[in-house]
Amino acid sequence: MKVLKNLVCCAAFICLMFVLAMPAHAASKADELLQLVNAERAQAGVAPLSMGSSALNAAAQARAKELTVNYSYNRPNGSREFTILPEYGVDDVSVGENYWAAAEDASDVVAAWNRYDFFKERMLDKDATSVGIGYYEGGEYGNYWVMIFTYARGTSENGFAQEVLTLVNAERAKENLAPLAMGDAKLQAAADERAKEVAKVASHTRPDGTNCFTVLKEYGVSEAATGENAAWGETTPEKVVADWMASEGHRVNIMDPAAKYMCLGYNYDANSQWGHNWIQIFAK
Repeated sequence: MKVLKNLVCCAAFICLMFVLAMPAHAASKADELLQLVNAERAQAGVAPLSMGSSALNAAAQARAKELTVNYSYNRPNGSREFTILPEYGVDDVSVGENYWAAAEDASDVVAAWNRYDFFKERMLDKDATSVGIGYYEGGEYGNYWVMIFTYARGTSENGFAQEVLTLVNAERAKENLAPLAMGDAKLQAAADERAKEVAKVASHTRPDGTNCFTVLKEYGVSEAATGENAAWGETTPEKVVADWMASEGHRVNIMDPAAKYMCLGYNYDANSQWGHNWIQIFAK
């Protein structure tokens, strides 16, 4: 009975601390913001978002408070905004974060986000399924709003390789080049390894100092490499392929007539510099 009483007291204390940490009306503001964002998504034909876990909302609340110190995607400690997720035990993949300040009503926040393409893109992101919402009163601007967009690992990113291959072959078709085929399991394993490596060392040189293509021998790949593309920070296949096509060196690899196969490695690491890490390996 004494143990139960202690547990009840502990739970009550935690609830009290949560209430003290947020304005009493913050929950209703969060609900209103989510409803308005989902209305925007409905108009665009995108599936609605659901409210995320208590851990995700706690991370968003912490980010709202951090904005009073540094009104930026860079946190007060100098790291990027998504690094807060593992600190709160959130294992979701971050699609991005929207923030705003000095707005009393959720409708004003959504109106502001609609004026900026990068905020609007996140609101309408088709991969996002959940959100964490933070609202903090205080600081220079009076109030701060944060919405963190996420999806569960092992869901949206499972289709990234095929999406990238489809986009790449569409670009090759414009130049009457033969379509690439998806590489085999060995080439895929090599690409997956490189995606993990570039989260640590943002380079075509591997962490051990060797050339990127040495990974092929390690995984028993018999085909010869024709090129490697790397990218960091982009959250969707469409964005990463657009970036590669806008860069001459990366475009050359995509449009190489000699290439026959492609594999995509993708690794989300919330403790890395850019979060999203991408690798394309081309082979013949």
